[in-house]
Amino acid sequence: MPDPLTTSPFVPAPSVSMTLAEAMARPIGPGRLRETVTYMECHQSPEETPPPLPAGVALERHAGTLTWADFGPLFHAVGDPWLWRDRLLWTQPEIDAHMADPRIVIHVLVRDGQRMGFCEMDRRAPADGFAVLYFGLVPDAIGGGLGRALFGHALADAWAGAPVCIRLNTCTHDSPRALAFYQTHGFGAVDRRVTETDDPRLTGLLSPEAGAGIPLAPLMERPPALRTS
Repeated sequence: MPDPLTTSPFVPAPSVSMTLAEAMARPIGPGRLRETVTYMECHQSPEETPPPLPAGVALERHAGTLTWADFGPLFHAVGDPWLWRDRLLWTQPEIDAHMADPRIVIHVLVRDGQRMGFCEMDRRAPADGFAVLYFGLVPDAIGGGLGRALFGHALADAWAGAPVCIRLNTCTHDSPRALAFYQTHGFGAVDRRVTETDDPRLTGLLSPEAGAGIPLAPLMERPPALRTS
């Protein structure tokens, strides 16, 4: 008998956003990943100052001064384990324009001369709120407090721009500690939705080795769920 994991058709399709109730009523299509996204906001800068940077650690602040050729390797090193994919769907002109915009501020954490993580923030609309687009560390830097230092300093710099709030989102394919981490920085959940998208390892957007902790989406329809199991 043919194996449905390898013989079912996979037809790439656009991403879909749905409510939790819709996700529990809708089967997961072949080759698709599903994740619950928590949308968060912070409306007040923290009273405490960011923790000091450890010895040998520095922050680079870039505002329209990085190119994708320079930044892309760090983006992949941080994001591939979590299957960050949306930026990779942009055209080269879109990426170039984004990277050149001085209102896109990227704090890069450097340890002993090596780039270890970054926080990228969209600061184009203070009246609507700034948005954390991406934040993370390379795998070898996780767990030693560097993320807290990086995020704290990036937030302090952002609040100096007087935004009405700072927004971000995290999902169930991020680190399991991400939600609590953001809550300790004053962020609260304002909405939750479910996103379903093609597995980027099946479309060739990312290598098969990316996202080692996230199961490859099987090529068969699966029962409704809030995330990939």
